Amino acid sequence: MEKKILMKRAILYVVILYSFLLFCWLVTLFLPDFYIIIWGLFSILPVVSTILTRVITKDKSPWYLKLNFLKSWKTYMFAAFIPGIAIFFGGLLYFIIFPQDLDLTARNLVAQYGQYGAPETLLFTPQTIFLIGLTFIILSPLIFPVHLFALGEEIGWRGYLLPILLKLTSPRKAVLLHGFLWGLAHAPLIYFGFNYGSEYWGAPWSGILMMVLVCLVLGTWLAYVTIKSESIIPAVILHGAGNVIGEMAVLVSYLGISPLLGPNPTGLIGMSGLLLGSVILLSRMPRWE
Repeated sequence: MEKKILMKRAILYVVILYSFLLFCWLVTLFLPDFYIIIWGLFSILPVVSTILTRVITKDKSPWYLKLNFLKSWKTYMFAAFIPGIAIFFGGLLYFIIFPQDLDLTARNLVAQYGQYGAPETLLFTPQTIFLIGLTFIILSPLIFPVHLFALGEEIGWRGYLLPILLKLTSPRKAVLLHGFLWGLAHAPLIYFGFNYGSEYWGAPWSGILMMVLVCLVLGTWLAYVTIKSESIIPAVILHGAGNVIGEMAVLVSYLGISPLLGPNPTGLIGMSGLLLGSVILLSRMPRWE
């Protein structure tokens, strides 16, 4: 009986959330300006879907919002810094393979941050970029507004659906299934050009498939810190810090290569550090508990 209720909750959560996203996608087909609203709602819809599922099924399970810092401080440190290092080295590998795409004048950075006082002309060296990358890794866990945006997704995917799936199937299957469903939920955003734009091979379908892979990989890291700490707070920190660091490589790139490859961690080469880490984490999964 318990498994039947859990299955009902998992299916209901996914159906409600996907229905919201499908509605937003259909509206955007006829009203393209509505796209920005989808982007704004994306982190809120998992929370709404969680609340509706809880109310409909009378679910009073924990929200996974406790800090648990003293008990899990090592997991917090891991979440804050290790994925950032993996993302940094994924971007580094991209520029080793495609050195012609490295823009030492950082035109993208100037264009994005010039209005906030950044110099109009910059000239970096590989050494200064390396030092800036390390600075990003150290500071990114402290940029709390970005973490707030990640909180909504974590409440729904890691705080609600993942614990249910862990009771329904093996840990490895639960982690991979929740990552796949999370990635597929990004399809409306990718369809309209989020993350990858529209000028790449196989757009938008190849971008949707790549985002599913990204979420399988990143979802493994997020699931790991959630399970270890019994809280989504480390996942929120990891998610937010990753979003900050992930944009760094783009700011020093000409963006002349396919976004399916990088340099940010939504590309295959850019995510290579995270991908390797996710394989290691999955292989050690029986020891997570």
